[in-house]
Amino acid sequence: MTTTTSGKFASPILGAGLLLVASPIVIYWFIHGDTERYLWIINGPAPFSSLGSGPIQLYLYAGLVALGCILIVTALVARRR
Repeated sequence: MTTTTSGKFASPILGAGLLLVASPIVIYWFIHGDTERYLWIINGPAPFSSLGSGPIQLYLYAGLVALGCILIVTALVARRR
């Protein structure tokens, strides 16, 4: 049985998808793990200062999970072919 090109790239794509799905937990822990770090982040430069608001965090986390799910589905479809 030969491995196609899509089969070779399925595992790294699946791994990237799983990392993206798990990354909101790590980001939440990094932002809210310590009060001083939270204040340091929201008082920082432009893209990081928005991380203190709930809607921005929700969009960020939802976007990461959605992109991760898309990559996981893509990898599973590539493995089937």
